[in-house]
Amino acid sequence: MSNKVRTLIFIIAAVTFVASASKIVWTYYQMHVGNSAYRELSEIATPEPTEEEPENPWPAIDFAALHEINPDITAWLFIPGTPVTYPILRGPDNNAYLRTTFDKKPNILGSIFQDYRNDAEFLDSNTVIYGHNTRNDSMFGSLKKYKEQEYAWQHKDVYVVRKDAVLIYEVFSVYETLATSDTYTIQFEDEESFSEYLEEMTGLTVVPLGRAPEEGRIITLSTCTGGDQTMRLVLQAKLVETLHHS
Repeated sequence: MSNKVRTLIFIIAAVTFVASASKIVWTYYQMHVGNSAYRELSEIATPEPTEEEPENPWPAIDFAALHEINPDITAWLFIPGTPVTYPILRGPDNNAYLRTTFDKKPNILGSIFQDYRNDAEFLDSNTVIYGHNTRNDSMFGSLKKYKEQEYAWQHKDVYVVRKDAVLIYEVFSVYETLATSDTYTIQFEDEESFSEYLEEMTGLTVVPLGRAPEEGRIITLSTCTGGDQTMRLVLQAKLVETLHHS
């Protein structure tokens, strides 16, 4: 092999290495910027508890402040004891906030967002909420821990805080499914078909979490599995209580 060929191979390898390293650095930079923005938002949007308003398990959210930033914010998602504490957005389609943060800035973290077909007030039988699966457990990266029995049992409570109410959910199923599966059904013909759906979804769970809910409303948290691009990890929770507030 001539010196010219060796030099050319070295240059190609060096360029490839630099390009790969630059992509990794850019990815981590994007994640740092995005996570910092969400931390700052949490400080702005969550008032300190007062003596008149004792601290609840869920954060008290300043929706006036949120809506000044982005009126597409419909609620705040909070799972105690986990990194999940984020605004929920709803755009004109499911691409609007896939790579865009709550302040409408391009970022690989994207946002936690409702399916655009869902009612903004969580009145559908099944409200689907999407978020990215990250290595550092931000966004929906921590949902993979629900495949562990103890973790799932310790973090069954899910809170959706709205301007007029707090919706309290309880996790009943965790599993992987195709991105095109029936899991993502939002509306049902009747109560019987919805009941059958709930029983089927409960049967898919990889960790036992109790009886299948027979009625009511649910949320489906969905994220990629980190492997097969056609598969999704989902966590489904049933509505167990609605607390209205002024």
